[in-house]
Amino acid sequence: MTVTFYGRITEYTDGEKTFSPEVPTMEKCNSLRDLLDELYQRYGESFKSFINGNETCLILLNSNGIAFSGGLDSPLKQGDKIDILPFVDAG
Repeated sequence: MTVTFYGRITEYTDGEKTFSPEVPTMEKCNSLRDLLDELYQRYGESFKSFINGNETCLILLNSNGIAFSGGLDSPLKQGDKIDILPFVDAG
């Protein structure tokens, strides 16, 4: 499984653009919700606040919006690709 961060989100990941959990971490990540909990632990409160705060992010699972796969309860498996992108305000 690989998580890719885009745009401003990398300000909260110490500049990391990708995260590929090792086996022990991956085994705990049965859903996107579990994965986000792991990411919150790894990157801290500022990352969590950005993802859950006033900023809205788009999460894609294997290039599809998670609304079509079960939301945060979407199951994860080895080889999945997760993209986390901030929405851009064009207005």
